[in-house]
Amino acid sequence: MSAALSRYHFLAALYVAVAAIIVMWDVIAAGRISQLRRAPKTFAAVTAFAGLLLVPALLIAYASPTILLGRAIQPVAWVWPLTTVLFAIQSTYALSRRLVTPMFGVPVFAYNVIVAIVAVSRFAISRGSTPPDFGLALSSAQASALGFFFGAPALWGAGYLQVPIFSPSLRARWRFSGMFRGGIAIAAAAIAGLILIEMPAAFATTQSYARYADDQLQEHPAGDFDVGLKIFPDLGGPPPPLALDRDIALVDSLDVDAVTIVINPEGARLASLDSIARTVDDRRADSTLIIIALGYPADAARKFAQSPSDYTRERVADINRIARRLRPDILIPAIDPYGEGLRAIGAQPPEYWIGYLTRAANIAHYVNRRIRVAVSASSYGSRDSTLYFWAADRRSPIDVVGFSMMPGFDGATSLDTHMRVAQRWMRSLPGRKKPHWVFSAGGYPLAHGERSQELALWGVLSWATTQEPIKGLVVAEAGDYDVLRGLRGASGRLRPSVAVVMRAEKGLKETAVP
Repeated sequence: MSAALSRYHFLAALYVAVAAIIVMWDVIAAGRISQLRRAPKTFAAVTAFAGLLLVPALLIAYASPTILLGRAIQPVAWVWPLTTVLFAIQSTYALSRRLVTPMFGVPVFAYNVIVAIVAVSRFAISRGSTPPDFGLALSSAQASALGFFFGAPALWGAGYLQVPIFSPSLRARWRFSGMFRGGIAIAAAAIAGLILIEMPAAFATTQSYARYADDQLQEHPAGDFDVGLKIFPDLGGPPPPLALDRDIALVDSLDVDAVTIVINPEGARLASLDSIARTVDDRRADSTLIIIALGYPADAARKFAQSPSDYTRERVADINRIARRLRPDILIPAIDPYGEGLRAIGAQPPEYWIGYLTRAANIAHYVNRRIRVAVSASSYGSRDSTLYFWAADRRSPIDVVGFSMMPGFDGATSLDTHMRVAQRWMRSLPGRKKPHWVFSAGGYPLAHGERSQELALWGVLSWATTQEPIKGLVVAEAGDYDVLRGLRGASGRLRPSVAVVMRAEKGLKETAVP
């Protein structure tokens, strides 16, 4: 296992452990303060109410942003921002009335105010409102700070939260409890400081997307550019009925040319594939291009560490079953080897991926010569470059070469860099080039605001249509399932970025010569 992967897991585990300790501290502190006779009644009441709400609010905050978990919870989604505001009021009261020492009270106050502003801002975004610039920047800064512990998933994950902290109104009884309070204060100060340090860059991040507002699509008179949509959560079994109904309806209303379905190894069994095949066959009957991508198992890191050869053999067997049962037009044997793949099994050398992709392509071509096998670049580093130029070579068994074009913690800045690198790679290819696709494009509506999602998607669409080798783009994705970057939010509301897809589809079709 690579050092980078070990560090990633260690920091994530450390953060979760500290968060669990803070929850226990809050519950204990709420009980003691509410029973303390000399505590001001208002202070005790706010503390008791916030302590009562904390655990349910955390569960609501974890579940409410996702469509499958949060549909029934949406009417009470306000409980989480309310709870964080109560914590901010409690810590403000304690500090202003000198019920707590400034050494503890100041960092906890700053920390709680940040948590409350972010929670309220994201709740406003989820309801279709635009928070003030400061709130939006603070949301971006929080994502960047949590990215230190969790990496890129902090931009789109539902479970990456900050737990608010109570300020006590009584002295520590023992030396150990005093030291424990000091540790809580240091943790609060560290995380609040990390977020505040990110604030100048966060303002730049939220404003960086404006550069795409005036971009224009390149006409394609030959009608050789397709717009697709990634539908469903990553499947570990049959498509959930709610996702099936909503996503197919969205595909029909947008009239997209292609759909992408990600199937995890747990879902690449014959029974699950039979269920998925019904949806695939219905889409194929409507002349929709079918793109199937194989994801990673939940315990990929453990399985790969135990036996890389067994892990690889199992994935090749998954590819065999998918190719035989679903017969996709484009098959992606591994999602973003140096993006999702790095987080799943660590940073493997290009030789590993070349060997695996070659075996997968040979299997898919043996099953059906019409299946085109694809691979996608996402990190744009030296290893991705090696893999890209191998795949783009005419002697390679790969048929389609692609890119993932998503913003980074710095918003459009890294997105621009990725587009420039991809353009340079394509221009350096000699002779006639293999077909290229952008297999993932979109934004982060909760972390950076819904307007950023619109502009990021439009910017990549505009760029992709100007690149002659690129034949299509897939919007990621239909709804907020595993990741919070869908065209549809958990409440069922369609985000404004839907209009971008419709505008692109209409523009490309109007300029196509029959």
